[in-house]
Amino acid sequence: MRSRRVVWFFIIFILLLFITSGLVSPYGGEVYDIKSTNQRIEDIRVEKDNTIDVLFAGNSLVFRDLSPLQMWGLEGITSYDLSDGAMRLCDQYTLIQNACITQKPELIVLETCVFFTDASPYKDDFALPTNLIEKIFPIFHYHTFYKGLSVSDPDIDARRLLKGFDPSFDTKPYTGDPDYMADRGEVTDIPELNRRYLEDIMAFCKENDIKVMLIALPSPVNYDMSKHNSIAGWAKERDIEFVDLNLLTDELGIDWNTDTKDEGDHLNFEGSKKVSSYIAEHITKGYGLSDHRGDPEYAQWEESYEEAGLY
Repeated sequence: MRSRRVVWFFIIFILLLFITSGLVSPYGGEVYDIKSTNQRIEDIRVEKDNTIDVLFAGNSLVFRDLSPLQMWGLEGITSYDLSDGAMRLCDQYTLIQNACITQKPELIVLETCVFFTDASPYKDDFALPTNLIEKIFPIFHYHTFYKGLSVSDPDIDARRLLKGFDPSFDTKPYTGDPDYMADRGEVTDIPELNRRYLEDIMAFCKENDIKVMLIALPSPVNYDMSKHNSIAGWAKERDIEFVDLNLLTDELGIDWNTDTKDEGDHLNFEGSKKVSSYIAEHITKGYGLSDHRGDPEYAQWEESYEEAGLY
C-alpha cells in the first residue's frame, strides 16, 4: 500500500511539473532571461495595436542610444526599443515574435552587438544534465518568471512613456584609441548558434513581410573593424542594409569627451540625440515610413512627447 502511494505521489508530482512548465514557458521558443523578456513583452502590449512602424531590437546599446520620442518629434514615425541589458538573441527572437502579435511593424532594426555575445538560453552550455532537466521541465529554467509580473515600478512607467528608451545623463569620457575602427584585415566570426538564431529572425521577418536593417551603434568598447567586416559580409550575403555608425562618428558629431556615459560603452543623452536624429532621417527616407503627426489615431504619441519634455 505504501509503495503504491509513493508511485502515485511521483506521478502527480511529474504531472504538476509538466503543467506548471507549460504555464511559464514563453511563446515562440526558449529564452535565457524570463523576467526581462516577460517585462518587455508586457511593456509593448500597452501600446495601441498596429501603431508601431519600427522595432529597434538588441541589448542596452539600443535603449541608451535610440529615442523613439525624439524620432516622433523629428519625423512623425512610431518606433519602440525592444531591448534590455545583455539581452541574448534567443530572448530577442522570442520578443520579436511576441511583439508582432499586437503590432505589424514595417521595419525591424537589429543592433549587431548581440551577434557576438552568448546566444544560448542556458547559463552553462556544458552543464548538460542540468540543461536536459530544464528542457524536460522548463519550470526549473523559468523559476524566476514571477519576478517580472509586477508593473508598479516607476522605472517601468518611465520606460513605457519613453517607448523603451532609458537615457543616461552621466558623462564619463572615452580616452582610448580614437582610431578604434582601423582596418587590419581581420574578421571576428559570428558564433554558429548566433547564426542560427539570426536565420530564425530573418525567416520570421520574411514570413511576416517585415524589412530588416542592421545597425552598429557607436561604441569603442564593443566594436572594431574585425566585427564590422564580419557583419558586413553576413549582411551582403542576404542583401540587407548594414549601417555602422562607428564609421560615421565625425559626421554625427560624436564627442567622446561629452557624449558617452561610461567611457565608450554606451552613449549618454547628448550622444543619443545625435544618433537618433540621424537614424530617424535615414529610415524615414530609406524605408518610406509615414509621418503620423496630426493623425488623431496617434494623438497619444503627441501627448507622450509633451509629457516627457525632453526635446
